[in-house]
This record gives sequence, structure tokens and C-alpha cells, in this order.
Amino acid sequence: MRAALIALLQARAGLTGVQLGYGMPSGALQREHILLGQVEATQEYAAIGTVRKFEDYTVALFISVTREGTQQQEADERALALLAEVDACLRANPTVSGTVLTAELARYRMEPLASDTTREARITVEIQTRARI
Repeated sequence: MRAALIALLQARAGLTGVQLGYGMPSGALQREHILLGQVEATQEYAAIGTVRKFEDYTVALFISVTREGTQQQEADERALALLAEVDACLRANPTVSGTVLTAELARYRMEPLASDTTREARITVEIQTRARI
């Protein structure tokens, strides 16, 4: 699912120029990036028989936007625009190209960060999925 999600995000015009990563890249992070992170999962057997199992898992996705200057609002608004692209991608393709039964944005947390010369908006997103394994 994770590789398929990155492929879908790469195809979105609204994410052109945004660094996308299956995980942490080996080089420097760009000022706008979306990275996949931690996965937490649970499994259960289907109601009848023991062959089929379902897996429910949450994939963490990290969005970051850094801007020069001391105005937080610009970074926040751009980060929220990137979040909207991720949400629109999942709404348009809730099976993530057939890799899961469902995937949807469950919740997110945005935090502002600052240095002397920059402002950053970081959003941690939880994507909830259900797959048959």
C-alpha cells in the first residue's frame, strides 16, 4: 500500500516539486516534503474459517513546509494545502490502486516550529487502512 500511495501522490499535479518519500531519504530534506513513517497494525481472522484474515493498520504520514521569514501563516496554509492533496488522493482512490480494502485520512495534528530566520509547519497524519491478507 505504501509504495502505491507514493505513486498516486507523485501523479498529482498539486504536488509537483514536493519531495515525496517512502521513508526518510538519504539526502537533505527539501523545504516541502511528504514522507511515510511508522505503521501500527492489528490482525483478525474472518468470521468463517481460518484462512482469511483482515489487517487494520495506521500509516503515519509527515508533511513539512518551511518558509523564510517570521510569518507562520504562509507555512501553515501551504502545509494544509498539501494535506488537502493527500486527502483528495485517498478520496479519489480509497483502495490505493487495489492494495487495500479501504484507506482514509483519520486524523492529523499540525504544529508550528520556528528558528530565528524561518517558520515551519509540520503535520502528522494518520491514514487508517483495512486489508485482507
